[in-house]
Amino acid sequence: MPGTTTNGVAERRRGGKVLVIGLIALAIFAAPIALAFLWIKFLTVMSDPVGPGLLGLRIDGDTLTVKTAQCPWDRVRLVELHDSESEKLVWRADEPLTEEGRGGLLRLWAAEEYRTSRPATRPAELPKQLDVSVGYGSEGGVGGFFDLAVVRAAAPPAGSYWTPEGIRTGRELDELLDCGGDGTAP
Repeated sequence: MPGTTTNGVAERRRGGKVLVIGLIALAIFAAPIALAFLWIKFLTVMSDPVGPGLLGLRIDGDTLTVKTAQCPWDRVRLVELHDSESEKLVWRADEPLTEEGRGGLLRLWAAEEYRTSRPATRPAELPKQLDVSVGYGSEGGVGGFFDLAVVRAAAPPAGSYWTPEGIRTGRELDELLDCGGDGTAP
């Protein structure tokens, strides 16, 4: 009978080893799957904006105008346009000179309305898709993606801008932000 007890203990140890080896193998295979899931989730969150678009665009003939949602005390410092397909910088302007520009109403390729602008003139052919970034200096900024054919087809009425959520007026864009109610700086 002593041999039976030893065999039972040995079988339990072997079973325990198999269980431990199985758990280790499971962890080895599950870890990459879990990491892949987390990476996909991260990419989805980064590519899907959490809130509404804070930029609107309108096209009137050869004039492109961006309206950015902002609080009364925010001041635009720079505007950058990139070709969405090539990521090439298409235009950059710094320090709008007009109160409208500093307040978020930005005519693109209007060199006279900015301290610096390059290139000063609009290219003969615009990209099909434009990434627009508006910076407020150290306070951050906003960005948006625009398919120019979609914006042209939408033909927003005067004072309105195309956004990913539909056509909005400049006031509706500004009201997307919680500026503290009284319009004074924090």
